[in-house]
Amino acid sequence: MIYWEDVVLHTPRESTASYCLTADNIKAFATEWDPFPPHVDESAAARSPIGELFAAGVHLLSITIRLSHSIAHEDTASIAGRGWEHLRFHRPGVVGDELRVRVTHIDRRPASRRERGVLVSRFELFNQRGEVVVSFDNNVVMLRREAAA
Repeated sequence: MIYWEDVVLHTPRESTASYCLTADNIKAFATEWDPFPPHVDESAAARSPIGELFAAGVHLLSITIRLSHSIAHEDTASIAGRGWEHLRFHRPGVVGDELRVRVTHIDRRPASRRERGVLVSRFELFNQRGEVVVSFDNNVVMLRREAAA
């Protein structure tokens, strides 16, 4: 079991899985969750500033979370997510993009309860050219080892 104190900071880890954006999966997700015309219709997308069909932000976030689960790790003493900070959409995800995720634990601080700590991890979704598409910092509450002893 990995506790708050055990987490190694500043060592990026990448997903073993990837996700290829296709017109079909972009449209399917957007049709149900974000039917903005440039996400569901090629002609509307062609008239947009992007100029082609592109994925909804919530689709890209869902891909990020899904791919993060393909990163090998031991069981952790995580309790709950506390929230995301610094969410940025750096560039659109477009048809043909092969997406992967990188997670780097960047900070750790005590929580208000002595038996808990907060771990901050940077999530970066990037394409086949290594360009970051989406990034955010995820805050997770974890148990501290001293409290488990």
